[in-house]
Amino acid sequence: MAADLHPDLQALAPLLGTWEGRGSGEYSTIEPFDYVEEIAFSHVGKPFLAYSQKTKGVADGKPLHAETGYVRVPEPGRVELVLAHPSGVTEIEVGSYRVAGDVIDIELATTSIGLTPTAKEVSTLGRSFRIDGDQLSYSVQMGAVGQPLQHHLAAVLQRKS
Repeated sequence: MAADLHPDLQALAPLLGTWEGRGSGEYSTIEPFDYVEEIAFSHVGKPFLAYSQKTKGVADGKPLHAETGYVRVPEPGRVELVLAHPSGVTEIEVGSYRVAGDVIDIELATTSIGLTPTAKEVSTLGRSFRIDGDQLSYSVQMGAVGQPLQHHLAAVLQRKS
């Protein structure tokens, strides 16, 4: 029997499910690239959503990036994102969400970044999500390897399930 969604998460219920789509990335220190992506949000009845993400190259289908973590809602309108990356980076982002009809806008910025001794230097991150019916779009800004905060990723995904 499936657990009921925790009441604190009701406003973010439209996130639940699996999303697939395509995105593009760029950064001042690398060549632009395209990717395909799958994101999943799930729950177990506790006051958090589980989050997982993985990308593959468009041209060759090889894995590019993955991240996993949790979305927490400490109070209405506020959101926290806790993520781990296999590249040796952990991040905590905090921000807000706004619901207007079928549209949810989420804005987040890092408050803490952890790096393993061999991880590339990442100093700041920010994310924007928009859920509009069965479409999820996002952008990621990053400051890393001595570069200032700048646009890094953008994608549009459709609800798969």
